[in-house]
Amino acid sequence: MLSNANHSSSLAGIALQHLVCLIALGGLTGIASGQVKNVTAAEMAAAPRYCAYTAAYGRSGTPGTPSAEAKPWVAIMGPTFWHLHHYCWGKLNLQRAMRGTVTEQQRNHLLWSAVGDYRYVTQRAPRDFILLPEIHVGIGEIELRRGQLQEANRAFADARALKPDYWPAYSHWAEFLMRSGQKAEAKQLVRTGLEYNPDARILREQYRLLGGNPSEIVPRVKEGKLTEPIDDGESLMLFEESEAEEAAAGASRRGAATP
Repeated sequence: MLSNANHSSSLAGIALQHLVCLIALGGLTGIASGQVKNVTAAEMAAAPRYCAYTAAYGRSGTPGTPSAEAKPWVAIMGPTFWHLHHYCWGKLNLQRAMRGTVTEQQRNHLLWSAVGDYRYVTQRAPRDFILLPEIHVGIGEIELRRGQLQEANRAFADARALKPDYWPAYSHWAEFLMRSGQKAEAKQLVRTGLEYNPDARILREQYRLLGGNPSEIVPRVKEGKLTEPIDDGESLMLFEESEAEEAAAGASRRGAATP
């Protein structure tokens, strides 16, 4: 029979193994983090404007009787709107992770939490959910920051599979490929993006930087007509990243990388 000391030691060892397994699983799949506390007015103002009306903030109503403020968003997003507070929590944690005042350990935890909440929504949303390409791109961006390159590549590919003309799903991964010296791969990826969305200014700029001529791109034809570029979000204010903002960010990243 085990002594009390040995029995306690054995139980502690089992508990530690379980904890290690949970941490490893979280690193692979992401785990929803729980409600973000002490959200400031400035943080909420920087989040997507529908966030204030999601289920976590007391202004949503219920799925059966949405509030007057939430009702237009429910009409656009359908039942998945009632899970979208997780995406908003991820956005808030991402804001906090980008502050210069957080430690590296805090930043890593905030990024891990954000990607977990993003994945929570992707696991519950139908494939035609309007924000799904954007959320997959967001996962890709965070995974790049975390150094999880395979996960980032997979997330961007998921976004492209859902919406082939969604230019951020090409541009972000192409930017990484360019920085890492994989210019041939980046050029092919950007070229494919331009075939689906020939008017995407960021992709055209990237293609020129990679030595290509955007005018040589032949747009893909779908069902007897040219594919229509994705709604850039201006009419619905859903897709968060404008091409002008991304152009400035891309120029800043390239400038920072120049010796």
